This record gives sequence, C-alpha cells and structure tokens, in this order.
Amino acid sequence: MDNLKVLNDQLIRMRKMNRYYHQQFLTDVRLIMIVTIAMLIFVNELTFYILPFVSLFGAVLLSFHAHYLIFSRNFSQYLEKAINKENGQNTLIAHELENSYFFPIQDRKIVVAGLGSAFSWFSFVTLFITVYGAAIYIYGLLNINLSDSFYYTLVLSGITIITLTTGIWWFVLGVGEKRLKKIYEKYE
Repeated sequence: MDNLKVLNDQLIRMRKMNRYYHQQFLTDVRLIMIVTIAMLIFVNELTFYILPFVSLFGAVLLSFHAHYLIFSRNFSQYLEKAINKENGQNTLIAHELENSYFFPIQDRKIVVAGLGSAFSWFSFVTLFITVYGAAIYIYGLLNINLSDSFYYTLVLSGITIITLTTGIWWFVLGVGEKRLKKIYEKYE
C-alpha cells in the first residue's frame, strides 16, 4: 500500500469533515436564531421559561460542531505535515494558512476563538455568537420568577452547571486536544 496515497486519502476525508461541520454549524446558528426570534415575537410567559433551555441546547450543539472542527483541523495539520515530510518539500500549506488566518490550532483558545495576537474575525464571530446565546439565556431568566418553581430552578441550575463545567474541562483546559497531541507525538 502506498503510504502517500493513504495519507492523502485521510486528508481528503478530514477536509470533507471540516467542510461538513462548518456547514452544519452555520445551518444550526441560523436555525437557533430563527427559533429565538420567533419565540420573542410570539412571546408569552412560557417563552421566558423555555429561552434558557434553548440557549443551553444551542451552546451544546454548536460546541459539538466546534469539537469536530478542532479534531479535523488538528488531524489535517498532522496529515499535511506527514505528506510534506514524505514528499521532502512543503507542498501543502493549508494548515499554516488556517493557523494564521483563523486561529492557531495548537494554541490556547476559548473553544475556537484565538486570544491575544491570534484574535481574528473568526474569534470575534465565535465570541459574538456565544454572547448572543448568553444574552438570550439571561433575558429569559430576567423575565421569570425562579422562586415560583423549585424544580425548574433546580433542573436549569443543574444543567447549566454541568454544561459550563464540561465545556471548561474539554475546551478551556484543553483535555480533548491534549488527547490528540499524545497520539500525534507517538507518530512524529
């Protein structure tokens, strides 16, 4: 089996995965936006109780897409470097362009938002969508009386804490990317 062909086939697969999850991310952002706007147009008391859950669901769904983007970017970079090494020249540079233009995949970031000098339009859009979701969550909370329903408050608080804790563990602390790095280091 030709090693270069195997690497190239995997790279094609990862680039397709990257495209799919970008496309799905943008579709879901639009859908969540339409749902929240519709809920706010046809507002009633129940709307405010549902908004925080819609916001949390949106955050988890969009983070799910982001974690696949991070995976495919990491693997694509690994594959491009391996192909370049096999070829003896730096023919494939998409990973370098992505690291410069979007965000450096190996650097510390907030999900897919580069920080400091790595901040980009991609970072801004990521944080904008995050702040939008948080604002919808808070708007819902500000328009309900949490003391009216102990169980609602308990469930919402529990889900929120679990979601934030898991997101911080996986993305901010970089647990997922550390797992990938261990594998890449074995084969470099």
